[in-house]
Amino acid sequence: MYYLRKRGKYGPHNKTRFTTTDCLFKTRIEQIYEKFQNSPPEKKFSVVKPQDVVAKYILGYRLLANVAWDQVDYVIMPVNIVEKFHWLLVVFDIADMQLYVYDSMVSSRNHPIVESCVDKFSVIIPLYLSCTDFYGKRKDINFKNTKAYIEKAVTDPLNIQWIVGEIPQQKEGSLDCGVFVAAFAEYVSLGDLSIPEEDLSDIDQHRRRYGALLWDYARKKQKHGVISDSEMTGKLARRKGAAALNEKTRVQRKKK
Repeated sequence: MYYLRKRGKYGPHNKTRFTTTDCLFKTRIEQIYEKFQNSPPEKKFSVVKPQDVVAKYILGYRLLANVAWDQVDYVIMPVNIVEKFHWLLVVFDIADMQLYVYDSMVSSRNHPIVESCVDKFSVIIPLYLSCTDFYGKRKDINFKNTKAYIEKAVTDPLNIQWIVGEIPQQKEGSLDCGVFVAAFAEYVSLGDLSIPEEDLSDIDQHRRRYGALLWDYARKKQKHGVISDSEMTGKLARRKGAAALNEKTRVQRKKK
């Protein structure tokens, strides 16, 4: 996901605007959801604060090479279902006010643990969008004439669209869900929300390709002397007492 975030932030021909979260985002969502559900009605919304970790993801302060959500079309979120030893992908389509769930295992569709996890995303994400003034920064969204937002409150739960049977599926008993999630994320990052089954017929080929891409990426970083601190942005950099330099800046300085 870090590799995708970098491509989305620095890629020269990015028509699709996107960013990603990490696997810890789900844990933060679940923690807040539990507090939200256990709070009395008059105090429920007070548990969601702009200084919380979830808000920092949305503002672009949490991850290296991150982009604030108000600047993107899609947020790509890998989700680990610990109880099922399984990965799936959740994509927040901002224009449609909708969560798309990409799951390479058909049996997960009606599993209560999986559905409960996605429901928590649906409830909590809008609350943090509201408290971080997300919609005040999006001039392309108008609650009076943007179709998906008409007659909706900013804190209404997001719609959920399950995409299971119509996308490539892993073989029964295999442990390929992680590779499928990476492939699904790559398609979405290119603006393709529908994924042809034939393109992932040889999942081992994709595994080898991702391994080669990561090896080449690490080799180039080593060659140019680039370190991860160069990916700090905004408050993340200031909190660590470092300048917010991106990788291009670091490489340019090194060449000089």
